[in-house]
Amino acid sequence: MLRHTKFETDWVKSMDHRSAERKTRGAAIIAGFGEGLGEETAIKLAQEGLKVGIVSRTPEKLEQIARRHEGALFPVPADVTDPTSIDGAVQHVDSTLGPIKCAVFNAGAFLKGSILDFPPHEFERAWRVGAYGGFVFGQAVAKRMVTRNAGTILFSGATASLRGNAKSYGFSAPKFALRSIAQSMARELGPQGIHVAHIVIDGAINGPKHPNSDTEKLIYARDLAEVYLQLYKQPRSTWTQELDIRPWCEPF
Repeated sequence: MLRHTKFETDWVKSMDHRSAERKTRGAAIIAGFGEGLGEETAIKLAQEGLKVGIVSRTPEKLEQIARRHEGALFPVPADVTDPTSIDGAVQHVDSTLGPIKCAVFNAGAFLKGSILDFPPHEFERAWRVGAYGGFVFGQAVAKRMVTRNAGTILFSGATASLRGNAKSYGFSAPKFALRSIAQSMARELGPQGIHVAHIVIDGAINGPKHPNSDTEKLIYARDLAEVYLQLYKQPRSTWTQELDIRPWCEPF
């Protein structure tokens, strides 16, 4: 029979305790993950001691970004329009990285076109990603959080969440619906200890989508991520349900 010295036994117990301690710190999950806001938010949450599961349909990009933050960010390929896929991703994060304490939904499709010729199938696709996906993701996360009566769920909105501009059917309609989902979830889940917030992003965010823009007129992704972190850390006596963010020069 293999016998362990007291030192070896104590060391194993110590490592088991540290492993359990790391897990109890909890996890975060970000759906619709990408460079810019997604990555910066993940970094902020990781600095709080959370292990962050990053979710999108492109495994290669997830792996590439995760390698830049090894040990903090963990790729979880999944499709927000597929309930089985998303539920599996949420379950994987919750069971392997730790209880999910913060969930962020960033997915969306920016499609513009005239009502005269906007392809109905493209409208449906945008709705599935931006609205249906938000419902599916929120539901999967909420099922885990209610068992612990704690957690924060953040939905990324836009100016289009409040008003529809010309030719913005593929963007405004999903964002309107996502805002409604966030409000309904907040009213249902708030009394159960779960903070649900919707962020109206009124302006363009610096990053890969706006590489040549005047950065003075953009929202800095790192600064916006700090706002997401503040929402996550808000005490329950002062929860924000909706917050609008814009750069100093943006009219409203």
